[in-house]
Amino acid sequence: MFLSFLRQQVPKSGGEIPYYYQQSIRINDQMLAVYFFLSFVLISWASRQFFFLPILFQLLLLLKLYFQKKLSVRLSLLAYTLLVFAWCWWYVVCFGWSQGGQHILTVLILLVFFCLYEPPLTKLAYFLAIFAMRMYLFQYGTSHAALIPLDDFSCFLMQMVNTSAMFLILASCCIIYSSNLQETERQLLLRNQQLKVQAETDPLTKLINRRGFLSLMNQYVEQNPQAMYCVAIADIDFFKRINDTYGHNCGDYTLQRLAQLFLERAADKYFVSRWGGEEFCFFFPDVNIDEAGQIVMDLLFEVRRMELEYEGKRFSITLTAGVEENDYHSPLSELIDSADRKLYQGKQHGRNQIVF
Repeated sequence: MFLSFLRQQVPKSGGEIPYYYQQSIRINDQMLAVYFFLSFVLISWASRQFFFLPILFQLLLLLKLYFQKKLSVRLSLLAYTLLVFAWCWWYVVCFGWSQGGQHILTVLILLVFFCLYEPPLTKLAYFLAIFAMRMYLFQYGTSHAALIPLDDFSCFLMQMVNTSAMFLILASCCIIYSSNLQETERQLLLRNQQLKVQAETDPLTKLINRRGFLSLMNQYVEQNPQAMYCVAIADIDFFKRINDTYGHNCGDYTLQRLAQLFLERAADKYFVSRWGGEEFCFFFPDVNIDEAGQIVMDLLFEVRRMELEYEGKRFSITLTAGVEENDYHSPLSELIDSADRKLYQGKQHGRNQIVF
């Protein structure tokens, strides 16, 4: 896992912060500014004197927020890190380790590792710096007395504010990052589905292509090894004559009209694909050869009576088809080959017929 992290490829930032990261930094800055103001009020009340340093931190943070769009990813993260480091050091020195001012360091880890444009070694260096800072503050806070001692109730309030601020900022980051990741994953899944459909769809007829159809049939056979089914191959008679006489655009039009007819007549009786060229393949689940033969015969009749017209030229077509039934011992490829041989038998004996 660690080696995989180190091998991550980092894109060039182009000086532009990704939207999700920019949003997380902006919300962090806003919440941290509110936290600084609350700290100013609470510290001034608890110590009975005005501490204007939290206001200074707040002004620096608001200044950074104002110039956010002009800062690069690295400068924005570096400015945020230095500001948090300075705050945690001042807080622990003044009020001690037990007040929880160092909790804000935890947020930095999340910001660092979700920064898209920082290389792995830089992220690791940031992590080690954050870890070293926390350990230093722990050592200092446990070995030095606080410069400004507070009563127990004030300590309790400050611990509550620091802990609440840390959890709220962490929760905000997690919501933004998880929402972004979920949306990215959703878009990726949708895109993969679209690519799968495109890869398995014939662009001319919009029917499923040969590869997709083989996958569909094999899946059905694997899930229903004892099921009855039939396959059929149909071919347009004298299709080359149509292309030579009326042009290839007319041939494309013919294939599209034929595909439309097959889909309209399917009605859950069969699946159809463009097998290649002017050939179409049919798959009939839970149907015997007599029933499949009758369906194909009806289709051939519909094709014969279908009127085609392209650029003012009217013509008609016929089909020849071969049908084969599952024999429960031959693989699907052999059944398809058998249907194809029957198709060519029909071609040799006059065309415009079905062999089964």
